[in-house]
Amino acid sequence: MSDANPHQNRGVDRMLVRIEHLDKLLNLAGEVIITSSTLHELQRDMVDAVTNHRPMTEGDLQIIKSADESSARISQDLHDLVMAIRMVEIGETFKLFRRPVRDLARNLKKDIELKFEGDKVLVDKALAERLVEPVLHMLRNAADHGLETPIERLHAGKNETGIILLRAIEHEHETEIIISDDGRGIDEEKIYERARKQGYLRPNEHPDLLHILCASGFSTKERATDTSGRGVGLDLVSTMVAEFSGTISLENVPKQGFTIRLNIPKLKAVNIIDALIVRCNDTLYALSIDQVVSLQGLKLDQIQASMDRDRFIKYLGTPIPLFDLSELLGSETTRLDNPEVVPVVIIEGKKDTIACIVSEFLAPSKLVNVPLAKDMFNQEALGIAGTCIISGGRVGMTVDINTTVAKAVGAPLGPDEGHGDAASFSDDSQTHEEVAVAFGTSIPTSTAVRHTQDELVAKSKLSAQRDRIAARMEETSQKDLSDTDITDLLTELSRGLMELQDVLLSLENDKDSELMKEAFRRLHAAKGNFTMLGVTASANLAHKLETLLDHVRKDQIEMSQELMDTMLDGVSELNLATKTLPKSVPADNEALLERIEATMRTLDKDETITDPDQLLGTTFTLVPTVELQLLGALKQGSQAYETFIRFKPGRQAEFLIAYLTLRKLCYHGTILSTLPSIADIENGHCGLAIKVLWASPLKPDELKNAIDRWAPLFNIAEHQSLPTTVFRYDANAEI
Repeated sequence: MSDANPHQNRGVDRMLVRIEHLDKLLNLAGEVIITSSTLHELQRDMVDAVTNHRPMTEGDLQIIKSADESSARISQDLHDLVMAIRMVEIGETFKLFRRPVRDLARNLKKDIELKFEGDKVLVDKALAERLVEPVLHMLRNAADHGLETPIERLHAGKNETGIILLRAIEHEHETEIIISDDGRGIDEEKIYERARKQGYLRPNEHPDLLHILCASGFSTKERATDTSGRGVGLDLVSTMVAEFSGTISLENVPKQGFTIRLNIPKLKAVNIIDALIVRCNDTLYALSIDQVVSLQGLKLDQIQASMDRDRFIKYLGTPIPLFDLSELLGSETTRLDNPEVVPVVIIEGKKDTIACIVSEFLAPSKLVNVPLAKDMFNQEALGIAGTCIISGGRVGMTVDINTTVAKAVGAPLGPDEGHGDAASFSDDSQTHEEVAVAFGTSIPTSTAVRHTQDELVAKSKLSAQRDRIAARMEETSQKDLSDTDITDLLTELSRGLMELQDVLLSLENDKDSELMKEAFRRLHAAKGNFTMLGVTASANLAHKLETLLDHVRKDQIEMSQELMDTMLDGVSELNLATKTLPKSVPADNEALLERIEATMRTLDKDETITDPDQLLGTTFTLVPTVELQLLGALKQGSQAYETFIRFKPGRQAEFLIAYLTLRKLCYHGTILSTLPSIADIENGHCGLAIKVLWASPLKPDELKNAIDRWAPLFNIAEHQSLPTTVFRYDANAEI
């Protein structure tokens, strides 16, 4: 029997598609069929006309014109529809940052509020995915470097809660992403001073602030921390923005805040370009229209040369270097059809503009680029992005203008340049869900995910259980679920868990009943889906999280930050399972389950005991700090007592009499623990009796006489005090 998993190579990279887009696609498919039928009839008429030597009629010409117009319109509509299908709301990406910023605020001991604006702005899926890690770095910088501590903010006259604003603005040709904070801003002189100290600047050099902050390895911190200080944040941002041919700008207002703006051109539909076709010798090249500045037919005397540059021409009074396009792309020198007129195309890269000699200008055209594999290029042919089919069935080469211009002027190539323009010709295959695999304080890379799985596998004592779960998973998927079913379940799980995290983060500050219901629905659905997949460990974890949430709903547990951490870590663990299934079936995360069990034990321990008879039979539990207090009191000659006090009903509120009685006991010794607890008594959860564990220097008779003297004043019906050594320790309590 083969050990290979039939599902292990299956991916779950999918997108939600709107019904309206599917309807449009069906309508366009119908129009394509109609146009195809019209062209077929036209082709038959033309064959008949040629065979019978019959001239084309006015009706035939009108049909040709109509078919041409329909074909052009359908092509454009398909182009626009593909682009619309790829668009996603950027708010889905923004939501991924709520958990990291929350955890950053806790780790840095700062009050931080993350606000969103423009979360309905639509961006290309590839951009939404690539934004995650760079924006996360900028949010970390804002939280760590920019925002002050609460006491610093109050001293500066600000609200103690720092604000980070993540905003998206849609312009006609670009999308603007803004990350701003109302913190301390940047001391620019200190930045320059540190840059000189680290060797990034010469003594009297004063470049642009952005140039320094984006330098690889530069950091304003003396020592790296878990949050920042390694000098990769803005360097990573600038690399991502460059891949999309965008720009970065900074706004710094000392003591008021810092803003980073990312302006990224709107992407065209994948691999579809509007291009100018040019010919060099017998080869056709496609140049993106957006980067073509001008076409020139020059006489030989208009081409100039100087000692510091080979050849150049003047365009609008500005000298522009002149190159041979064919030679730049690793081919032979371009031959001119008419030696007296030189066809020149002026093209613009990211930072430079050059002119290129070609043999002939051909017509502009809309093309589909077919990217070539990276290993097909050698250094001489850098600048070829792929191939394309030009009208008439001819094959052409698409040119990566950014790489070609950089190669011509001798500029250094970026890590991804030379094999096609990422913004125009490629599709990033990394999914939104893979980037946000665990919703943690840092969004892990695939390496981190593999490392987490290695740690789970390393727990040898769980291997037998994992094998049983895997066998059940295999049996379930083979007998009941198809490959498509499993993929759909995992996709639904991943999306639902992302939404569950967002609901939980909202619940932390607002225990809204509708949010609570939504959280229960999401958890219950996750439990059901994991059960269908036969993944017992994940289904069991979802059930335990559901139980915890039920206690919160019933006001039996407070939604504290610690409890929210447990809930969010549980959701992260479930989401991690969706990334490894079905190739690797998760086992129980023992550390996480122990945290949940500890919370449940706390729930049991905190149940208020008010019945006098039940109080008499309850043994005190000492945490280590109370134990130290008791040992100190015994060392000084005191005696440990259990004192039981019952009150008369009806005269005053029981919790008030109990509280005053405890204060009176403090004059005679040290109170170590009470039943009910001090917190319960202060909150009014108290019956007609209390039980006190305390240490007093009084002898038993002295203690009885002391309580007898003031018992009438405190409505005490009876009391007993016995020396004791009967108590137990809470091994899970922290000092």
